[in-house]
Amino acid sequence: MSTKVKFAIIGVITYLIFVIAALTLGFLDPSRIGITWSIFWYVIAALIIYYLWFKNVVYRRVMYYARQMALTKTDLQQFLPHLKKSQEVPDPQRHNYFAPIFNFPLQGLDVLDKELTKMAAKQGVKPFK
Repeated sequence: MSTKVKFAIIGVITYLIFVIAALTLGFLDPSRIGITWSIFWYVIAALIIYYLWFKNVVYRRVMYYARQMALTKTDLQQFLPHLKKSQEVPDPQRHNYFAPIFNFPLQGLDVLDKELTKMAAKQGVKPFK
């Protein structure tokens, strides 16, 4: 099973849990907060889950390429010279199932993804699945 499919399944299950909780507990009941706000929160929840799906897929691809090319955290930091002090580059030597949500931005992952994909193609690393 590919990484995209795995995280898509996790995202759908998470959204279904949210919807079931909202329906059974009634915290998004249209008669209490209005239909507009109910729809708004269902859409926001779906967008957050999509964002987390996308970030996790990109994170896994970056870590895959970094591990295949034996790059370290210091090597990855060289691609991102303008990080804030509170932002920490993920360590390829450490296995995390989920992407760091708060201490590393999606823009940083995008930069690493582009650079590492180019390097991997030049070095003949098998494409990420």
